[in-house]
Amino acid sequence: MNIAIVGAGYAGLAAAWYLLQNGDDVTVFDGGQGASHASTGLLHPAPGRRAIPIWRADEGMKAAKELLAAAGPVFEASGILRIAVDDAQRKSFGGDTLWIPEGITVYSRPYLEGLKKACKRAKFVSQWISHLAELDSFDATILTTGAETLQLVDLPLKRTIGQSLVCRWKERLPMSLLSHGHITPTEDPELCQVGSTYEHTEKPDPKKALALLDQAALFYPPAKDFEVVEIRSGVRISPQTGYRPLIAQIAPKTWVFTGLGSRGLIYHALFAQSLPKLLM
Repeated sequence: MNIAIVGAGYAGLAAAWYLLQNGDDVTVFDGGQGASHASTGLLHPAPGRRAIPIWRADEGMKAAKELLAAAGPVFEASGILRIAVDDAQRKSFGGDTLWIPEGITVYSRPYLEGLKKACKRAKFVSQWISHLAELDSFDATILTTGAETLQLVDLPLKRTIGQSLVCRWKERLPMSLLSHGHITPTEDPELCQVGSTYEHTEKPDPKKALALLDQAALFYPPAKDFEVVEIRSGVRISPQTGYRPLIAQIAPKTWVFTGLGSRGLIYHALFAQSLPKLLM
């Protein structure tokens, strides 16, 4: 099949990779950087407040690791330390902290670059698609456009702005820290990433991004001395109810794969694996 994918974030590149393994011809259209490029890149099976493994967590981790291996050295399998912020979490964790040894810190931008290189048989086109009719020549189209999906089709999805800070710090963290916010190492040994905000507004508020340092200092006091070098922002898209991504056929030749929200890393590969069969 000759397939068009609109969007080159986690979902789009995962879809491209699996469809290429299936022998399909793939063209990826992308008009700019989305939420995946701003992600702080935490991959673990229990992202909820109570740290209970989510739906299909083991399968999601296994599939994500397969794509990480394809993309190259773009992650650290050094575990994640969760730090309780209240008595309810201490009860759930069984103490002040919870060590997640299987936790992985993914360097989001290098990961996307590596996965794009792994999809070398695909054709990449730097172009924003404004009407689905532009893709009529393809056998199938998959929309993996995140927030921009709502500009193309009407679906029960909601927008949430997420901002994170890239900061300079003299001491490299040996693992990611997750509490009321999170701090992760990056591919640059002198930089870490702090995030993320959850803003239900039209535009990101830089003051809310900078307030992340105060939140981080509550569980990692040296954060108060971090030097902010960049503010990254993106718009997450998620279902209006629940947390499961949306993957569905919405027209004879059109599918959507979107709504990953803040769980994109654990679900992007797992759901993309199903696309070759869905498109048959």
